[in-house]
Amino acid sequence: MSDKKQNWKFTKYDENPTFPFLVVDNWYTPDEEEAVWSELQLYSHLPTSRSTDAWDVARDENGDSLAKSYRWNHYDYYDENQINQFPIERSLYKIGSPEFHDNLEFTNPYYRGLTGANGHTGLISYYEEGDEYKTHYDSFAWTHLVWFYKEPKKFIGGDFTINEANVTIECKHNRAIFFPSCFLHSVDKIKMTENMPFGYGRWTISHFYYSHKRKQS
Repeated sequence: MSDKKQNWKFTKYDENPTFPFLVVDNWYTPDEEEAVWSELQLYSHLPTSRSTDAWDVARDENGDSLAKSYRWNHYDYYDENQINQFPIERSLYKIGSPEFHDNLEFTNPYYRGLTGANGHTGLISYYEEGDEYKTHYDSFAWTHLVWFYKEPKKFIGGDFTINEANVTIECKHNRAIFFPSCFLHSVDKIKMTENMPFGYGRWTISHFYYSHKRKQS
């Protein structure tokens, strides 16, 4: 693992012990942040698709999408040998940091689901005027989100709620949140405060961790 110095600020949410989760500010170092922005700009110039049309989006009992946003599955653009060369995936070395694990261990027994994970996937989402993600859960062990936007912020809304804990976390640039995927969560509707080009809204980098059966040698 890299010995790169982190400038993390950890905030532990455990007032409701049934729904503990961790928020980490300054998730990326300045160099990593710049590199991640370059990758996000690449996606913004690729063909876009709406989450309302995605096969894997959370849906209500009528089959309607709970999400309104743009999304890209970055795994669709690279093969296995390429993906780790790009900033978003390359920065996952952080998950192996002892400092990170020391600060997440308070979420036990859920924490074991992350330490036992042997697979991950992810996607890139982008929200602007009228976009939101209504209350839903993810079908993985742990969810890891990082929020990005161009400063100064050109929108209001987009805050994130862990619904059953009744806690709302402000959307801040370069802020990460880690929580068990089974927790219900939602994203407030976005309202742009200025007429800006595509890309000045709320970006979300999503990572999902899971366990799968290992092949026998």
